[in-house]
Amino acid sequence: MRRLPPMELFIFALTAIFLVVGWKVYGGLHPVAGLGHAQKAPSQLYARMSIRYPKPPIFEEEYRMQDVEGISTFEYRVRSYACREITVKAPPGKIYDVSFFFGGLDQDGIWQMLDLPPLKGADAFYTVYVKQLADFKQGERTVTFTDPQYWASRTPHREFRLDLSKQNANDLLHMQSQVTGDRRYAQVVDDFRTFGPDEFRQNVAAARARARTSGCVAPTTQPQ
Repeated sequence: MRRLPPMELFIFALTAIFLVVGWKVYGGLHPVAGLGHAQKAPSQLYARMSIRYPKPPIFEEEYRMQDVEGISTFEYRVRSYACREITVKAPPGKIYDVSFFFGGLDQDGIWQMLDLPPLKGADAFYTVYVKQLADFKQGERTVTFTDPQYWASRTPHREFRLDLSKQNANDLLHMQSQVTGDRRYAQVVDDFRTFGPDEFRQNVAAARARARTSGCVAPTTQPQ
């Protein structure tokens, strides 16, 4: 039997090694493996806004929305100083109200909002909380503020505009200024206030009206 030269033996052994390694690396993978991993990524959305009132008749309002793996639930709860508590709750369902709502919060700048100092004599204190878990990434934010309409119209921030297209050098020294507000807080509050189908909003309005009435009653739950 002819013995192979050392160089041929080396080439043969190296080829065998590459074949084994190649099979282990590429033979066990499936082109859908990465996609399957993405499909298993958890998807969870949570949003909550609570409003505390320092004076009667309403003590607190709270909106809660969540979408977990495509199943949405949302509810509204109101409590009065007269011990009245009413909850309006929608049953779980495969609907898109919460996901669309969360997208609106994102567009309105919820992730860029910061805590604002409470104004003296504020008639309502807002706390907004959002949490998102998607594509194996998580983010959450809590923001507190008062008087969103005040910040929308009277924020003492001055914006300067300079028109460089002017030919007159004196115009370069003239900068037009105007006071601008931050409407994100008012817009986010409005997003919560106007959330949901007509029936849900109508029941929320009815619950709020009932909570304003006098008399101490036991907590009740009102279906959506």
